[in-house]
Amino acid sequence: MRKLLIISLILFGLSPLVKGQMLNLNYQMSVPLGKMNNYAGKMSFRGMDLEYHYFLNEKFSVGGMIGWNTFYKDKGKVTGDFLFKGSKDIHTITGYQYRYINTVPIMVMGRYWLTDQNTMFRPYLGLGLGTSWTELKTDLGQFTAKDARWQFAFAPEIGTIIPVNDQFAFNIGAKYTYGTKSGRVDAMQNFTISIGIVFMGN
Repeated sequence: MRKLLIISLILFGLSPLVKGQMLNLNYQMSVPLGKMNNYAGKMSFRGMDLEYHYFLNEKFSVGGMIGWNTFYKDKGKVTGDFLFKGSKDIHTITGYQYRYINTVPIMVMGRYWLTDQNTMFRPYLGLGLGTSWTELKTDLGQFTAKDARWQFAFAPEIGTIIPVNDQFAFNIGAKYTYGTKSGRVDAMQNFTISIGIVFMGN
């Protein structure tokens, strides 16, 4: 997360030099859905993403994003079955269990802007396509079980930017992200609210 923040600050420093383009840094709050909710069913307040958008014209932009979200759930004292690497035996262990999900989505993005750049609000509809690195980790006492996979992912979104001047704006958006099943990692889905700052080159 720290590296992503440093990269964001460097890019934002260069943004006034980049015409017809936009850089966006968002703080994110996410709700797990489906099997992600079953594994770690607790709202996450630990997430961010960095977006780049290039305007083809006033109505369409293309770009990309990279993000990070983590989900955490304290299951309390439970009994669970563990299969350790290199062994075919299943071990039943009782202890305090903590579950984590880390996701790193990397996507190309397209947006349709509903108004031109001279309005107080610039609402948009968008779609991201790409991949998401997903890690599931369960800690039970001194034992840890972990699975990690790259998943194909897509993310429709809706939101608006609120321009302050020609080079600065705020962003508010909502996104649904779905990652397909990959190996032992089930399909992952979540709903995210984003609040961020935007630097624009004109």
